[in-house]
Amino acid sequence: MTQSKQPQEEGSGSAGVPAGLPVHTKQYFFSRSEAAFLASLEKALPAGYRVFPNVRLNDLFLISTKDLKQKQGTYARLRNKHVDFLIVALPDHRPVFAIELDGASHNNRKQQYRDAVKDVAFRSAGLPLVRLRAETRLDAASLRSVLGPLLPIPA
Repeated sequence: MTQSKQPQEEGSGSAGVPAGLPVHTKQYFFSRSEAAFLASLEKALPAGYRVFPNVRLNDLFLISTKDLKQKQGTYARLRNKHVDFLIVALPDHRPVFAIELDGASHNNRKQQYRDAVKDVAFRSAGLPLVRLRAETRLDAASLRSVLGPLLPIPA
């Protein structure tokens, strides 16, 4: 394994790039419940599908208007939003549907607005968005019955 280069001193590399940033790696990428859900989801999916966690909406959707003001407004609405899990069909990684785990935080007004924006984006793109309550423990068999109708047989 190779070590990354040490940051250059300010002024010695690209103009304005700091020598370091006040960041560190999170100890856990997922909460325990998210990790357990991901494991069940991966077991529930038949061959030919893959799960991508924490996908930014701006990486998932293309903004299809040429009107600059509308394009900027749409980008701003999608910015800093992600979907918990994206299911894609292989081999072309075609998005099939997404899953949001809605926990207690989804009961507050600000989060409900963010959720409504996501719902509109998915509906507008014609991509199903499945909302599941985070506190409901779903095993692989339960997930298969909930998600099965959304899983066409991959080509």
